[in-house]
Amino acid sequence: MMAIWKSWYRGNVNDFHYFTMKMADGTTKQCERLTMNMPKKVCEDFAKLLWSEKVQIKLDKKKNTERLLEVLDSKENNFKVNFPNFLERVFALGTGVTVEYRKDDKTLIDYIDGDIVIPYKYTNSYINGLITVSRFTKGADKDKKYFTHITYHEFKDSKYTKLNELYESNNETTLGEEINFNEKFPDVLEFEEFDTDNPHFQVWEPVVANNFDTDSPMGISIFANQIDKFKAIDTEYDSFNREFRTGKKRVLISREAVKKHYVPDPEEEGKVNLVSYFDNNDEVYVAIAGMEDQPVKEIDFNLRYQEHISSINAQLNYISAGVGLGQNYYNFDGQGVKTATEVVSENSDTYRTKKHHELMVNDCLYDLVKAICELEDIPYKSINIVFDDSIIEDENALIQRGLELYQSKTISLEKFMKKYLHYEDSEIQEEIAKIQSENKLVQPEGMDFFGMEQETEVQDEEVVEEG
Repeated sequence: MMAIWKSWYRGNVNDFHYFTMKMADGTTKQCERLTMNMPKKVCEDFAKLLWSEKVQIKLDKKKNTERLLEVLDSKENNFKVNFPNFLERVFALGTGVTVEYRKDDKTLIDYIDGDIVIPYKYTNSYINGLITVSRFTKGADKDKKYFTHITYHEFKDSKYTKLNELYESNNETTLGEEINFNEKFPDVLEFEEFDTDNPHFQVWEPVVANNFDTDSPMGISIFANQIDKFKAIDTEYDSFNREFRTGKKRVLISREAVKKHYVPDPEEEGKVNLVSYFDNNDEVYVAIAGMEDQPVKEIDFNLRYQEHISSINAQLNYISAGVGLGQNYYNFDGQGVKTATEVVSENSDTYRTKKHHELMVNDCLYDLVKAICELEDIPYKSINIVFDDSIIEDENALIQRGLELYQSKTISLEKFMKKYLHYEDSEIQEEIAKIQSENKLVQPEGMDFFGMEQETEVQDEEVVEEG
């Protein structure tokens, strides 16, 4: 199934997008069906919903967070670019794996697509043993050799083991014989084992039940149950474009009219010119036999423009609802597909779906960060992952709401700074002290740095009546 999902994600399904059409004269013509490539669009939008540059990964101390981000943002890992692309492919293929390891005194991350992953040890949906398979070739023609690199990853009894195997074959259809791994990879350990409470690999899957193989621990594509809708929408989109090609204006003329005739040159006596009354290369003209005695006839077809757009939008609604994004998330205006940009309600399908999948991303990302900290010897007491909810409500509006709660004494200053400004516990008191120090020079007595009156104790004065 993963091969089918991958072909739809690429927008190139051989048994659907290429077909044979029978022409009016009985001949056949090989045709290519146009595609809107909605599988790619859906996966791209899921990745954008769950990940943006506004997502924050923090450890309990600032200097340790900076060390972590240096590893993630290194040119080899390029997390800001590679991770959202990887996440998009996870939603397309149903499974992806990240692996953390040391090489050349650096901590690196491998982003592995699910179509080269085979689980071999698992409990329910928890995978603690998996194989990754990759192939490469060396040589050319008769000297060409096919190599298969198999890596076993296993986490059991607080031990993580990693075993590499290499096979060589004379053809691409067989595994071949196992050869010495270090002959081809002298700088890579063939076998590794060390104690850890956290595996150095994570299995990423969309939070969707696998209804194709209920016994498999592997996930399914976010669009696995929408293939029929993709076929329908690509058929309608191809028809929409074909409408403009086949439905354009035609002018019916006599076949004799397109023939060239010799006529006398009006300016030079004795000279004749070969002329045609109609441009034979203009597609608007259609030469018909038997029209010699009939006038030129114009045919202007009525294009079914709006009918096609309405039908395509209906299919878009089926797709968006089917993957959990709700109705009217997509809109086709005749030029392209646009995504809803309005603020999403907390009661909407989009919001609930986003929060649903955030659980998976949070858990896997948490384990990935733990693995990096272990490999880099970065100390930490807590890992905090703050997702971007600006699609639900504008960030400034959230801060304003928090400020109002603080000013109405519904929440404390510390709660406001942590929840709405995303300060760590260790940073809050230090920041408050700095702000108070800076504002002593400008704030009136009895006012805090948000302009609120501070409560002061008022002593009762004894009133002495005269007289």
